[in-house]
Amino acid sequence: MVIKPSIYRGFFDVIVLLTTAMPARQSCQYKKTGGVKMAIKRPRWKASKTFSICLLTALAVTACSSSGNGGSGSSPSSSPAAVKESGSAASEKPNDAVYAENGLPKDQKVTLKVGFFEGGMGREWFDYAMDSFKKKFPNVSFEVVYSPEIAGITSTKISANNKDDMFDMFSGGLPGGNDAINALVTSGKLESQEDLWDRKAYDNGGKTLKELAYPGYFEGAPRIMGKTYALPNAGYGTGLFYNKKLFAQNGWNENPNTWDEFVKLGEDIKAKNIIPISYPGVYPEYLHNAFGAWKYFEMAEINGNLKSFDDAFRNYKLPYYSSPEAKAVWERIYELGKKGFFPKGVAGLNHTQSQMQVLQGKAAMVATGVWVGNEMKDSTPDGFEWGFMVVPMGNKPDSTKWLRFFAANGFYIWSEKPDLNKKWAKEFNVWMWSMDVQQLISEKGGAMPVRNDFLTDPKRADKLQDAVKNMLAYMDKNKVQGETEAHNFVLTDPAAAQAGKVIQEMITEVTEGKLDPVPLLDKADGFMKKAIEAQKK
Repeated sequence: MVIKPSIYRGFFDVIVLLTTAMPARQSCQYKKTGGVKMAIKRPRWKASKTFSICLLTALAVTACSSSGNGGSGSSPSSSPAAVKESGSAASEKPNDAVYAENGLPKDQKVTLKVGFFEGGMGREWFDYAMDSFKKKFPNVSFEVVYSPEIAGITSTKISANNKDDMFDMFSGGLPGGNDAINALVTSGKLESQEDLWDRKAYDNGGKTLKELAYPGYFEGAPRIMGKTYALPNAGYGTGLFYNKKLFAQNGWNENPNTWDEFVKLGEDIKAKNIIPISYPGVYPEYLHNAFGAWKYFEMAEINGNLKSFDDAFRNYKLPYYSSPEAKAVWERIYELGKKGFFPKGVAGLNHTQSQMQVLQGKAAMVATGVWVGNEMKDSTPDGFEWGFMVVPMGNKPDSTKWLRFFAANGFYIWSEKPDLNKKWAKEFNVWMWSMDVQQLISEKGGAMPVRNDFLTDPKRADKLQDAVKNMLAYMDKNKVQGETEAHNFVLTDPAAAQAGKVIQEMITEVTEGKLDPVPLLDKADGFMKKAIEAQKK
């Protein structure tokens, strides 16, 4: 699974800016054959009607083989029990001067400077992770800058070129998005974390993170040039999230299986003088949560040319933005715009305002992600419940519905820091896979857990927020396919960014039904041609 290079706002910044220019990866498909069967397929992740069964029940096999301490049933009120096998650097001989779990010295104090993106997940889970880590390793302390604008703060520190003042680790990406992160990797400024996948978790009796990850999470983790630079600690999914109570009251279709059924749903909603779909025009890329490039893959599968499209997309073969699949999706968006399915004046809405429209009953659906419940919890009225659906592109009810589903939310580590700081930063990234931290990430942060043994405890499963639960329920009922828009290499020429800008700037007018997207898709590919040719030189 791989993530689309783009710059998003609000909580979504974390996801997009952390998942830059990743190579295509293999991931898993599921089919019910009297149990759970995993098969490695093309670079995508597929869940059949048994997806939730895979998550909620079949993973009990994993629990049976794991130890009972710490992870499988710990409460957020206590720190995880450390297991001696947890550290790859642990010494075979007892040594009171180092920690048995990781082989790092006990007597050398280290302060980790952290830049923390404070968005929809909040900070409660992170503060707990730090506090529990410090109790286990008292020689380590933290200095944290919390901010929704941490990307800009980090960028300023990088520009100042002051190694001492720079963060040891940071989340939230950078204002330059993919290009900025890729440049840091190319210049050796970021520390690779690929080795952490083979580290043993602190609370699961010797299993590595790779073994504990949900199927597809390791294979599709955010990678740059083949390496992980921000170990993910949470899972996410995006699509259309809606007001279940409002749908029930009006008898609206909560699971349209075809494009025609979806258009009919929008017309039914509009007939009640309610906006069918909202999104933040201030940050128009949010529309991609529901209509992103995975829908191009859906169109390719419908047209019977998925294999060739997959190759063309991942290798930037022209036509790219103006491929038949991309044009078909944008023409559908334009169709909805001409029908008035999006808010008037959408260009003035930010992400919280668009989500508030659903909470207030002014809009029925919003293009966003599973974090919406947590992001809007202070404004959510009693009795409100977030539902989830995917926009179907075809008119065959049994067609696969494609969506975004992936792991992300990691922290980059600055390579120019002292070796001991970098080692402790890596330890902290591993620590965030501890079960009690994962529990808070899910309960308080509104994200999905990354561990495959999380849902083996029904009590933990019950505490998932409704946006997450209902996304899983949708995936259980429908034939779905996860795709996160990976490419096999990075386009570094500025013309590629210009192409992206053309797409970004057209979105609001297309959704208002004022602008035919097709000529601009062709224009964007003009820039892409320059970028591709420059790459070959």
